[in-house]
Amino acid sequence: MLKDILDTTEMETERKIAIITTGENKERGKTMEFYGKSVSQLWNNLLTAYQTNRWDNNAYLRVDLVTEEEKITFELLQQQLKKIKRNNYIDFNLRFDGIRKRSFLKEELVGNAVIKPDNKHIVGKNHPNLHIDPQNYRGYVKRKYNREESDLSYLERSNVYLFKTKAYYIENDQIIPLEDYGNGNRVRTITEETLNEMTDLVIAKGSEYLKKQLMDTGQFIYGYYPCYDQPIKGYNSVRHFSSLYALVESAEYFSDEEMLLEAKAGLIWGIKQLTINEQGYFLIKDFLGKEVEYKLGAQATAILAIAKYIQVSKDDSFETYLKQLVRTISQKFITKDNQTIHVLDKDLAIKERFRIIYYDGEALFSLLRAYEILNEQAIFETCEILMEHFVTENYQKYHDHWLSYATNEMLKHKEKITYYRFGIKNALVNIDFIEQRDTAYPTMLELLVAASKMMKKLEKSEFKNELFKTPTDFLEVKERIDTVMKKRVSHEIKTGVMFPEFAVFFKKPATIDYGFFARHDRFRMRIDDAEHFLSGLINYRSHYKD
Repeated sequence: MLKDILDTTEMETERKIAIITTGENKERGKTMEFYGKSVSQLWNNLLTAYQTNRWDNNAYLRVDLVTEEEKITFELLQQQLKKIKRNNYIDFNLRFDGIRKRSFLKEELVGNAVIKPDNKHIVGKNHPNLHIDPQNYRGYVKRKYNREESDLSYLERSNVYLFKTKAYYIENDQIIPLEDYGNGNRVRTITEETLNEMTDLVIAKGSEYLKKQLMDTGQFIYGYYPCYDQPIKGYNSVRHFSSLYALVESAEYFSDEEMLLEAKAGLIWGIKQLTINEQGYFLIKDFLGKEVEYKLGAQATAILAIAKYIQVSKDDSFETYLKQLVRTISQKFITKDNQTIHVLDKDLAIKERFRIIYYDGEALFSLLRAYEILNEQAIFETCEILMEHFVTENYQKYHDHWLSYATNEMLKHKEKITYYRFGIKNALVNIDFIEQRDTAYPTMLELLVAASKMMKKLEKSEFKNELFKTPTDFLEVKERIDTVMKKRVSHEIKTGVMFPEFAVFFKKPATIDYGFFARHDRFRMRIDDAEHFLSGLINYRSHYKD
């Protein structure tokens, strides 16, 4: 297969260079360069190394062939790094040729944090000001080339090359061409024709990934920064229950009884460890530092997870907890004038009336799901109060995914033209930004899938002609939402899935294979990242099949 790759790839550089990345799944892959004055000489060098090492017996094997390169100065390299607008958005491979030869694929640079932002960088707030980090550079050179380098001044005196490669990944005796999607994203080719097949693969593998994060105790491994397999500290009640909700969605999607039982264990752990009866109310507790607090969002996601589990499993053993959680929201998190309270302190006094918009949509969505299980009219009356408040206060200005979920859910029980108008605006106000957003940002897909479901309902509703002057106007909006929705599916998979051809560059590939990451935040892989990706993709595929 190596010979086939070599024979079918145009390499326009004077010196022919092949880069092999290979290894076992429990450790970071090893990347090696091979050189030749001609393709035939390069092949002989590769063949000799292959016969000794038999790379095809390893868990991972990736081949990069250098196709073109550009010579620049070290000063220009530094300037280019400063221009990059997000951390880890490095879009070039880098080679130094002089006293010492050092070569790095873009995946090596980010997988080993060789290039880092300055210490003033705050994710999403300011420019990263990227630079070569001396400590991490030395550390990686020691691991890769087995060379101690105290003095890095040779970099400034070296010939500096930015180069491009054509990359391939070998999997199950198949050659998988890799595509460069920009901003450092280089994974297997995803076309319009293969998108649904690839989405199904990502859902299946990603669901297994999330399930692996749930320990035997029922508590999640909260997450990783994968460059050095560094655990993310802390825990969060909102994310515990919302991740269980996504796990139950996965279990339902695949009719997976084992996954459902594991989600049940997560619910049991959550109820034992994260709840408290305080002043007669059943509350989900969380901590800000050492101080306990009670969040509307945590109450809501616990309701969501329990309601979804009951709906899928038909096991009503958690119903008492569901009722208590609903009662607590109605009596402690909603004021007499129908305002939500986002955070209570340890004494159940108001700590913050508003913290984050997510909590409002989560509350309404969860209460609607609880209403489906408990069928108590008082719950639905609370839902109507909340929905009317969000419409009156123009909450569509927040273009929040939970509000999109909630509106679509509300329309299952009660159709009003104001609800449709609200839900459509919630999607359309921000749709240009959503279409152009370069990060994976999975909640954007969740918003659009819910909006697309609304449009499907509206197609058969008496309100369609009141909201749209002509059938063409309606179709234009429907197609706009559906087109961007599908673009976001493709974009998410290309930019946020830890395919094995990328995972091999991080410390423990087997731990992170087919997980979900936030590239610009040190490749953060938290359970709620998996939750949002999976919920969006599962809902998309279910909706698309319908």
